[in-house]
Amino acid sequence: MGNPMIRVGALASALVTSLLVLSGCGSVPSTLTAQVPTSGPIEQGAQIAGTSEDQFIRVIARPPREGMTPSQIVQGFLEASASFDGDHAVARQYLTTKASTGWNTARGVAVYEGIPTLSEFENGVSMVAPQSGAISEIGSYSVLTPGSELRTNFGLDRVDGEWRIDRVPEGLLLSLADVDRAFRSYSLYFFNSSFTTLVPDPRMIPVIGSGLASTLVRRLIEGPSQWLEPAVRTGFPDGAGLAIDAVLIESGVAQVQLDASVQLSDDRTRQALSQQLVWTLRQLPEVQSVEVTAGGQPLSVPGAPSPQPRDSWSAVDPSGLPVGASGYAITSSAVVRIDPSGIVAAPGEAGLGIANGDEGVLVDIAVDRLSQEIAGFDSEGTLWRGPLRFAATLTKIGSFPGATALQFDPSGALWLVDPEQGLLVIPESGAPISVTVQGLTRNSTVQQLVPSRDGTRAAVIVRRGPRTTLYLARIIRPSQTNVIGIVVDAPIRVEAKLTEVVDASWSSAESLAVLGSESAGSLQVYEVDLARGQVLAQGAPEAPVAIAAAPGLPTLTSAADGILYEGSSGAWSQVLNATSPAYPG
Repeated sequence: MGNPMIRVGALASALVTSLLVLSGCGSVPSTLTAQVPTSGPIEQGAQIAGTSEDQFIRVIARPPREGMTPSQIVQGFLEASASFDGDHAVARQYLTTKASTGWNTARGVAVYEGIPTLSEFENGVSMVAPQSGAISEIGSYSVLTPGSELRTNFGLDRVDGEWRIDRVPEGLLLSLADVDRAFRSYSLYFFNSSFTTLVPDPRMIPVIGSGLASTLVRRLIEGPSQWLEPAVRTGFPDGAGLAIDAVLIESGVAQVQLDASVQLSDDRTRQALSQQLVWTLRQLPEVQSVEVTAGGQPLSVPGAPSPQPRDSWSAVDPSGLPVGASGYAITSSAVVRIDPSGIVAAPGEAGLGIANGDEGVLVDIAVDRLSQEIAGFDSEGTLWRGPLRFAATLTKIGSFPGATALQFDPSGALWLVDPEQGLLVIPESGAPISVTVQGLTRNSTVQQLVPSRDGTRAAVIVRRGPRTTLYLARIIRPSQTNVIGIVVDAPIRVEAKLTEVVDASWSSAESLAVLGSESAGSLQVYEVDLARGQVLAQGAPEAPVAIAAAPGLPTLTSAADGILYEGSSGAWSQVLNATSPAYPG
């Protein structure tokens, strides 16, 4: 059986202004010399502009041929489903009229890997394939546990003597390769509980076709995903919507026309929804500014011009770090700050190698988001905390022998894992509070919890038996400054590739740097994309022990040889003899 479709790559180049899609042509050599066929149909492909992130591979599907068997019909339908043209018009040709009418392609996507196994039975075909994930109706991607299978059946019937699918599963069934070709990850931005920092809500959006800006704004107004909703807030009032169901982009200006009800909102609400709109639309390279109207009139937003430039609202940056943030580490004598200009002692007692006037070098540290506070354990397990400023002293918080995984959250509270008491959160003033990560399976133990810099999510390393697994949990707070009544729940798996995870750090608002391994491989650093669970190996120095990461800054890794290394683009270089790397968190 011949391939029922031709997959055509879009190649962006200053020397290439269009792409000819050739049916049956030879392969293109690396010199990019064109191979011109002497026969066969020629179709004009779309011209692609912008960065490499905008490029995609079009799928030109072929309709069914005469005499195809039931298995061939199902295989042709699966491959043709990867073409979004005309609401999967070619794929619908493999269906009966009844099945095509009832087939709702918006009911999510089941993502399978490899070539599915198809088996025929009476008037039907069964399909079995490894399933790696699923995309919900609103575009949220779910990573499935390793070993998951997609099993489904297709019913077939004869139409004018040819087999056609009469019963089709809901939604789309796409291979992982097809998802990589047709979808891109974009974030919708909502707020943490105090409206101080934006929080990304990643969605997988088909990029083939027009109207991407309109799709993003419609989904932003609809609200956050069900998983994230309890942890975030939105500036859009109830009932708000688009006055015109389209966001036009003219001369780099995205025009968002909201209905008149938004004009009744107070200044803070109009500012918040503007911040969400600008951060969501600035992901599109063609958008240079955003003009917001309500009821046909410009929306008055305090502190903002109209239109609002794409680089507006840096104060709510979801990365959560102020300009000039630095890394920290522990040498044999004291805590040091790793500045671009050099290595300097941290201000205060931590940088002098003493605690409360006594010799007591810290052995594990954490630094708060604004680099104003430091906390750390000494060799006896005593927890100290104090300001990072000249002449400041450290204060004893308590004794926690054997405790690990020390972290700050945005409220100034400290998180740690105690061997006797489990996961604890210690507010800036007050006694330790025991916290349970709700939703874990029995016999699971939390090894580390790392709050995001916006305070709404946490990377959680969980041990169950001999395995350690990385999860993402949501943090539901009564308020951003209060940890009494805090809830950590609904852990979800964010990758399915790593078999061991020993340390994690937030490299951005949408990704984690993870120290782990695959199968029986050695430990190395991985970048984990939280939008869809992609894992990218970054290498590591020999025998890595701990990592620290932050947006726009090199990953720091300490190794068993007592040397701190700095990594960028997979290359690692020595920084100094030090341990316990930390970035503000």
